[in-house]
Amino acid sequence: MSVLAYWGARTGVFLAVLGVLWAVGWRDVIAFLAAFVVAWLVSYLALPGLRVRAAAQMDGWISRSEKGIREAAAEEDAEIDAADHEAGSTR
Repeated sequence: MSVLAYWGARTGVFLAVLGVLWAVGWRDVIAFLAAFVVAWLVSYLALPGLRVRAAAQMDGWISRSEKGIREAAAEEDAEIDAADHEAGSTR
């Protein structure tokens, strides 16, 4: 849930900055890009705790998604070690 909250907060900051720039008369692509940069900076500085929690949640998702790959690699390594041991004992 932290990732969703962080994404929502950063999107809200971006829309607020874009709204301010729109209100002062910036109505072009430069306003969009400026809002993106300013919102990134503001959200990075203003939301450190939420950013850390979101990063931890993402790390957990990545670890769980890579679990099958790690298990398959360990199984393959065990099979290779067994084959090497078998080939070495028959010489």
